[in-house]
Amino acid sequence: MKKILFIGSYEKTDLMFYTAKLLSIHHKVLIVDGTNSKDYHYTYPKVDTEADIQQHDSFDIAESVNLKRYESLLASDSYDYVLIDINNPELIREWPVCDVYFLVTSHDNTILQKNVQLMSAFFQEKNQSDLVPIYQIVNEGSSFTNEFIRDLFNQNPIDWKETFTFYPDERDLESKFMNQHLPTVVINKLSGALKQTLMGIVGTILDKSAKEMKKVWNQAKRGK
Repeated sequence: MKKILFIGSYEKTDLMFYTAKLLSIHHKVLIVDGTNSKDYHYTYPKVDTEADIQQHDSFDIAESVNLKRYESLLASDSYDYVLIDINNPELIREWPVCDVYFLVTSHDNTILQKNVQLMSAFFQEKNQSDLVPIYQIVNEGSSFTNEFIRDLFNQNPIDWKETFTFYPDERDLESKFMNQHLPTVVINKLSGALKQTLMGIVGTILDKSAKEMKKVWNQAKRGK
C-alpha cells in the first residue's frame, strides 16, 4: 500500500478525483478527506449518504477522517494507493509518514500564508536534519517565480523535487462543476496544462514515463 499526502489550503477535490481516476485504471484507490471543512461532502453524488466508505467512479472516498480512523483504514489493507488531502495544521502535525508528498498551492496570498503555517505544523515534530522530498503543484495565476514560492518555506528541511504547473482556465472550472453532479469523473474537456500536470502527478506516483502515462490517460478517457 502506497500512501500519498497532498498538503495545502488550496481546494483540490477535483485534482484528487482526477488523480484517483487515473490510478484506479489498474489499482484499488482510496481518497482520505482530512480537511477542516469536510471539502468532499457535496462534491459528488451519493447513493447511500450514510455509508462509511463512499464509492465514486472507480475509487472510494472516506470523509471526515481523523488519525484513529485513518489507521483503521490502513489496517484493512484493502487498497493499493491511499490519497490523503490535509489542510488541518493540528491533524498534519501528528500524521504518520507517507511515501510521496505534494504541496498544492496557488499564487493567492491567503493560500500561500496558510500553507506556510501548514508546512510549519507538518515539520514541527520531525527531525530538522532530515530532508523531506516534496513535489509542488501550482495553479499559476501571476508572474511569481517558483523560487519565490519555495523561499516562503525555507525554514523547513525540504528537498524540492519537480514542480507541476497549471493555469486558471474556464474549461477546468466547467469540468469541475459538471463532475460534481455526475456518477463518473469526466476528463475529456480538461485544459492541456492540467492534463500534463495530472499525468506528471500520476507518473510520479506510479513511476511511469510520459509515454506510458499517455496510455493510462487514454484508458481513463475511454472508461477502461
